[in-house]
Amino acid sequence: MKVKFTWVLTLLAALTMQFSFAQERAVSGVVTDNSGMPLPGVSVLVKGTKTGTQTDFDGKYSIKALPSQTLIFSYIGMKTQEIVASSTTVNAKLKDDSVELEGVVVTALGIKKEEKKLGYAVSKVSADEITKSGEQNVLQALAGKAAGVQIIGSGGTPGASSKIIIRGTNTITGTSDPLIVVDGIPIDNTTTQTSAGDNPFNANLSGINNSNRALDINPDDIESVAILKGPAAAALYGARAGNGVIIYTTKKGKKGKGLGIDYNTSLGIDKVSQLPARQNKYVQGNYDKAGVPEYITNTPISWGPSAASLGLPTYDNPRNFFQEGITQTNNISIYGGDEKATFRASYGNVTQTGMIPETGLKRNTLRLVGDLKLSDNWKAGASMQYTHTTNTLAQNGSNASGVMLGLMRSPINYDLRSYKDEFGNNTNYFSGYDNPYFTVNENPATSDVNRVLGNIFLSYNHASWLSLTAKGGIDTYSDARKQIYAVSSNGDDLNGIGEVAFNSITNKDYYGDLIASGLLPMQSEWIKINYTAGLNLRSNQYLDVFSRGKGLSVPAVYNLGNATELYASNVEENTISRALFAQVDFDIKDQLFLSGTIRKEWASTYGDNVKSAIFPSGTASWIASNTFDWANFVKLSYGYGEVGIAPAAYRTVSVYTKPFMTDGFTNGLSFPYNGINGMALQGRLSNPDLKPERVLGHDLGLSTKFLNNRLAIDLNLYYKTSKDLLIDVPLPQSSGFAAQYQNAAELVNKGIELEIGYDIFKKSNPFQWNVNLNWAKNENKVTDISGGLPEISIESAFSSIGYYAVKGQPLGSFYGTKWKRDENGQKVIGSNGLAIVADEIGNLGTSAPKWTGGIRNTFSYKRVTLSALFDIRYGGEVYNGTLARLNNIGVSEASADRERTYVIEGVKEDGTPNTKEISAQQYFQKYLGDGGGAAEEAVETVNWVRLRDATISYDFNVKQFPLISAAQISLTGRNLWLNTNYKGVDPETSLTGAGSKINGLDYFNNPGSKSFIMSLRVSF
Repeated sequence: MKVKFTWVLTLLAALTMQFSFAQERAVSGVVTDNSGMPLPGVSVLVKGTKTGTQTDFDGKYSIKALPSQTLIFSYIGMKTQEIVASSTTVNAKLKDDSVELEGVVVTALGIKKEEKKLGYAVSKVSADEITKSGEQNVLQALAGKAAGVQIIGSGGTPGASSKIIIRGTNTITGTSDPLIVVDGIPIDNTTTQTSAGDNPFNANLSGINNSNRALDINPDDIESVAILKGPAAAALYGARAGNGVIIYTTKKGKKGKGLGIDYNTSLGIDKVSQLPARQNKYVQGNYDKAGVPEYITNTPISWGPSAASLGLPTYDNPRNFFQEGITQTNNISIYGGDEKATFRASYGNVTQTGMIPETGLKRNTLRLVGDLKLSDNWKAGASMQYTHTTNTLAQNGSNASGVMLGLMRSPINYDLRSYKDEFGNNTNYFSGYDNPYFTVNENPATSDVNRVLGNIFLSYNHASWLSLTAKGGIDTYSDARKQIYAVSSNGDDLNGIGEVAFNSITNKDYYGDLIASGLLPMQSEWIKINYTAGLNLRSNQYLDVFSRGKGLSVPAVYNLGNATELYASNVEENTISRALFAQVDFDIKDQLFLSGTIRKEWASTYGDNVKSAIFPSGTASWIASNTFDWANFVKLSYGYGEVGIAPAAYRTVSVYTKPFMTDGFTNGLSFPYNGINGMALQGRLSNPDLKPERVLGHDLGLSTKFLNNRLAIDLNLYYKTSKDLLIDVPLPQSSGFAAQYQNAAELVNKGIELEIGYDIFKKSNPFQWNVNLNWAKNENKVTDISGGLPEISIESAFSSIGYYAVKGQPLGSFYGTKWKRDENGQKVIGSNGLAIVADEIGNLGTSAPKWTGGIRNTFSYKRVTLSALFDIRYGGEVYNGTLARLNNIGVSEASADRERTYVIEGVKEDGTPNTKEISAQQYFQKYLGDGGGAAEEAVETVNWVRLRDATISYDFNVKQFPLISAAQISLTGRNLWLNTNYKGVDPETSLTGAGSKINGLDYFNNPGSKSFIMSLRVSF
């Protein structure tokens, strides 16, 4: 009986234990990263079920599970880990997954996504690549680093603007600038030219090349860059994303023990990279009636006799004028944090002196950023940046005070260094030009910018299916500019009376988002659905006040009270927009990913009959390697999206303005006139039907990785149609208006992009060699212009050449005078031996390159790393007006070959070969020069291969220094080598700067630079 009772007790105990093991119970724990810091937002899933949760801000979780079940811990950027829930406490430590970390990108609205799941192309640029460039402008730092992204610099002077074009130009009259976003907040990147209200000309052609405002971002604060190139990627930004989006993510605080300190300093030396070649034999003068060269002063022409024949000394004025530019940078950051809060504070300083004397840039940047966990569900964060940028700029291009104009035209027998007489007045080889030394010393142009960028967010994490975030941002800056033309200066058509001009620009941008997001609870484990929805508000306030005083009574007193003639004008714009948006992402078995977005936007610049616009997108990507369980990674993707470009402000109403009349050469006449003021309706008729320009884009992509992810290939094809483009359509003068701003044109961009990355050796090899290649080709064509117009001027240029949108031709075609040719394409030569200029102007080509590419090689062995980026451009036209004028006045190197006659290749009007000899002066002035010849002769097709940057660095072994965690010294060269067929300055140049729609104009542009930079980085 006792034995039977014992057996019964044993059976009951066994049954009880079996029942308890089969019962679900709470399992909890903490999930940390490899360093032991808690990870919030980690997905915890009971394998084979729909039961799941996420870790809180402390990395803690709690979930119900059977002891026999397995918990799956997954987090973006970490290797997924599976642990059996055999205990009620299960802690997990997730390791970094280098492949996953490289695959995480920041997309629209600051949403982080795995790149492998995207249905569109995104190019990434790391902080290390930004640093290696040595550039102070974060846009210029992107040059050559991403397929389909073209950077156009405007000269090597401190603070010179940089224009960026992504996948071709999408608009005719609007800006081509992409939207710049910093930590989720769009910021201003305009390049504003100072222009008086009575200036009838294109202010971009002369004067100062001002900075684009992305210059105010400190490159050392950048953590990473994501470039959203197509409409499918950028659709959530609506009417601000027609030209793509560049997302800069800044460095944040880090959790760890104690404070971290990073310090770096660098010293750079800038030199002129390339100048037009000049002859050094013949002096100032011209031929007499007998054809004999004679020495003549006060002329810009150098067709005189040789210096040797007269015993005159010669001077290399360009070599004497330019100096070595010096750039000093210092950056320090302090960071730290724990599971409750993180912070980072940084200060950056740049002091730069230019290659052009008296030019320079100073920038001081202070940035604070922090995150604070208020509770298990609430989190807040904010950042603030203050930047003070001062700049002294040089007169540029088509301008009697232009530095390069007076310098490059100078005869070899005149020493420009004697630039003032005993009374302090301008002296020069020709009285119509300012001596370049006088310009830089007596005609300074300065800019003083104070800028504040700030954003704040508050988030509430209710559950995995609902997270709410409210964020707001402000971007405000003031730019105080001052331009001086000293008494005796020829600048600004003054005839030496002197001028002081002030320009005050104030811009304020306010931005706000309210966003809800989450993972929808599903009854099936093979599909995951994430959603994002919210609303956006934006307001912009812009004020430009210009004041000028001419006729200075007392020299060197630059105050409006010292002026005889006063003038003032101002421009004010206020715009506002609001939008609703939503995004839904489907993840089907980690193989097929579908995404759709929509944005409905209202804006004050839309017409009253339109009011709003809708911007949709849809993408799909299929990871074929997951479906078929291939060892290599293969993904196919397709995306379609629509984005826009908003109309200019106040075009929905007819406004009053001060009328003016000009002859095309002088500033003409305007009100007030003889003390009488006047206003009239502007020549542009209002349009209540205005709607945003629309860019509709298709993206098709193939992404692959082979050889254990050592070889990565990304191929993308795209086709974009830009519709409803805004242009000024001419109206009958009988209407009382000259034109109406209408949605009235269309163009197409199509292209191909290729990016390849290859690690030559396995990671285990002590010697590493990585190759990254990008290549892109874009074709652009204007397909329609309404109103029966064959072409329209994009922006006024010179009388002999313009920049046009022509139906059936690429956008931005140079249109100008051409040579008359026969049916075989040969030039027709007149009886005087000179080529005949055709009666009608024609297409001279487009400034856009046929293709671009970049190749970066990175070598590393132990503590030494060597990296070099080659930047390649093939094709595209540049108008070399500089060389045409130097040929005309006998200063070009080729014009030294003048003691013989020339025969222009071509046929006579009767079709026989030309044999008529002409003088060298006729040949260089009227054929190769701009003395009556065709602009066609000055248009050059440009190719280049340049060593964009090369860096060698050494990482010190700091183990014996307990206070130092890392130290590196590096030497960088920028633009050290340039192989080009272009005969002017560095062909990466733009007379009109980033604020202009014109590319490829070179008319005495300031030169580019090559730089040597030594840097030291230390971390504590």
